[in-house]
Amino acid sequence: IFATDQYDNWNDLVNPVFDSRTIAGELAKSYGFKVDIVENASQSEILKKLREYGEKKYQPLDQLFIFFAGHGTFDQTFGEGFVVTKESLLNDEGKTTYLSHNRLRSIVNNIPSEHIFLAMDVCFGGTFDQALASSRGGEEEVYKEQNQAEFLTRKLTYKTRRFLTSGGKTYVSDGIPGQHSPFAKNFLEALRSHGGRDGMLTLPELFTYVERLKIPPRLGEFGDNAPGSDFIFVAR
Repeated sequence: IFATDQYDNWNDLVNPVFDSRTIAGELAKSYGFKVDIVENASQSEILKKLREYGEKKYQPLDQLFIFFAGHGTFDQTFGEGFVVTKESLLNDEGKTTYLSHNRLRSIVNNIPSEHIFLAMDVCFGGTFDQALASSRGGEEEVYKEQNQAEFLTRKLTYKTRRFLTSGGKTYVSDGIPGQHSPFAKNFLEALRSHGGRDGMLTLPELFTYVERLKIPPRLGEFGDNAPGSDFIFVAR
């Protein structure tokens, strides 16, 4: 989890670290995730942490969830979105002090975990979707006869590269101090639902919580995602 609310050159934010710590606690407590929080990091520190995860060994059914909270921006000339890191300059025409979505997409896609879900609560996060960046301006099947292990094995057969962003090609709200951003608030509601009686929260189920927001989020795929893939938060 990468959270930035203190910036050297951009205006500071109020909720990213608070949101991220709360989400991290829910992931560890309810779902048994091993959580790693990187706060107010430079671009170099973010890339170093991503490299660390790129060098890990993963089992076939292991899942990796990556979350970004903080400032984001979009450059119309370059036709590309960027994550604003702690030291990003306001007037950087080459955008070399920013972490580009193209680079982030490539790095995350190459992490050797079979199942990766990336969520971004940043302005212009939706431009992580290449189709949206280049532009101007299902119901889950119910496997009643399968137990949880069989369901998970079947659902995690396919390589997963899915993303969820808090908005499209637009600004999104940081929210009221101490009350979470609108996206983080609904994301937490989804996690706390535990996916209902079966204790398994799938991406389509999670999306039903955040799609109610005034600024619609975007759920999509990137890299080597296989048709039929999913990412499942399994409650303990």
